[in-house]
Amino acid sequence: MLPTLIIQQKIHIIRGKYDSLRSQFATLKSERGQHSKYMTYVNTPIKQFFTFLFLLSYTVGYAQQDSVTIHGQVTDFTGKPQDSTTIIWQYANFRIAAQASTDKDGYYTARIPKGKYQSMAAVNFGRYLHTASADVADTDKRLEFWGWDFIADRDTTLNLRYHRMEAYGIRVFRIPGSMPTYQIFVQPQGLTRIQHTLKEHPDLLTAGKNLKDIQQEPLNEKATYVPFGPSIDQLKATVWIDGEEVTLLHKQCMELYLTSNYYTNAYLLTVDRPKHDTTLPYHLFKVELEDLENGDRGEGIYYMEKETYIKQ
Repeated sequence: MLPTLIIQQKIHIIRGKYDSLRSQFATLKSERGQHSKYMTYVNTPIKQFFTFLFLLSYTVGYAQQDSVTIHGQVTDFTGKPQDSTTIIWQYANFRIAAQASTDKDGYYTARIPKGKYQSMAAVNFGRYLHTASADVADTDKRLEFWGWDFIADRDTTLNLRYHRMEAYGIRVFRIPGSMPTYQIFVQPQGLTRIQHTLKEHPDLLTAGKNLKDIQQEPLNEKATYVPFGPSIDQLKATVWIDGEEVTLLHKQCMELYLTSNYYTNAYLLTVDRPKHDTTLPYHLFKVELEDLENGDRGEGIYYMEKETYIKQ
């Protein structure tokens, strides 16, 4: 996909060359008449110009058809716009596919290729836990917003909220033959709790490290529990499917492996189905989490393709 600015620059250059050729052609006609040698000299680059212009217009048109516009506003949970926030779409292994930034009012616009993405994220690197400068107070630091299995198939308005908790690693599934519900896995990562945990266990810091080839060992019997998220009685969870709030039927705390020496908490949420369906080929899940003890909040989204490929 050609960036719009580059296309505009190329067209500007081509127009300049075309005007120059026309000027040359007019000069030659007046000075040399209709001599075929000069007509060939001028006609060849003009033909090349129109051929290139045709190919450029085809490329631009194809790029527009094969991409979509995602726009919206990033705010915190009080509605305050979040400026200087980077929105990122990622391929597998978190390779960056596209990105945009919010303006002073928290608005962003991105033109990205159609397709499916492993994830998307929103983060203000100036206030992010692992990249903020030393003069940023702990209370002013933030984590990230995450979206998973992102589907870019149409122009979309996507408003995001993030604060001091990540709804990380959201996965959604259904169990065939079981009750007609959705199961949602999510790992709450609250900044207040993480800051406290990392001070006590700095060896847990893995941000920026390549974990692809790490050698894993089973959790040992004396492994230490480190609370990245709130306990079950301190976690408030709210779920929307396609914009409709659904009933939270069950909340189950799980032990999540970190290393052979540490584990933390994650949750399996069981929710009811929405009462209304949409014409979209997927469901959009939004999970909002709040730590009732310290006020950390966050949300995340997950795209789940509908099972239309299964014969009903």
